[in-house]
Amino acid sequence: MTIVVSLLALLLGAQDAAPGSSARTGSRLDPESRAITNADTSQADATMYRFMECAVARRGSRLRVLIDTRSESEFQAAYRALDDVQRCNVDAYIDNTASTIGFSADRGTMRGFVAEVFIKQDKKRVAVLAPEPLQRIYTRDWFAMTSRAAAVDEMSTCVADIEPQGIAALLKSAIGSDDQKVAISALLPAVGLCLSKTVRLKTNPLGLRTALAEALYHRVYDAAPQPTADAR
Repeated sequence: MTIVVSLLALLLGAQDAAPGSSARTGSRLDPESRAITNADTSQADATMYRFMECAVARRGSRLRVLIDTRSESEFQAAYRALDDVQRCNVDAYIDNTASTIGFSADRGTMRGFVAEVFIKQDKKRVAVLAPEPLQRIYTRDWFAMTSRAAAVDEMSTCVADIEPQGIAALLKSAIGSDDQKVAISALLPAVGLCLSKTVRLKTNPLGLRTALAEALYHRVYDAAPQPTADAR
């Protein structure tokens, strides 16, 4: 089986992503194979995540640059590491008659998947994270790289500060599962505290999951200096 990764949204850039939301990932059979259609994209999302696990295992150092860099040229060079990743077993997620699978995802979803993989590789470090005091302002220099609306990254960074174990619980759930719904529901109070009162959040569960995953990643590996506690 051949896996083809299409990253058109990454090439198009942030201006083409819908503000405040993340595009769904998807998978499809090539034109010569039997088509699969399903209104529920959770299986396609899980398939792409499984591919990203494999890609990180094979190209870990290059894919870490994907979410660490503040340089667009470095970002573009890093995502090309996905172009020829091979020998990734996704048979449990797709029809075994497929010969080619195409993936597409917006930049924020891709970054969130990579972040989730790295977080799961460092469970002990994540397990000791404690809640931090709520701050009035959350700004990070990596926001400019994500393609998400700034308010979404600000909210996610805040949630990663005040409810890191809630995000960790979310990332333990299977994509699209009932456990994911429960974990998201448990995080909603923190989301409400962290979301600017002038912003109405419009996103899907995968968009929220990947935004929170990236924020938690940056708290673990790329934490900002501790500011003075102040109510938001």
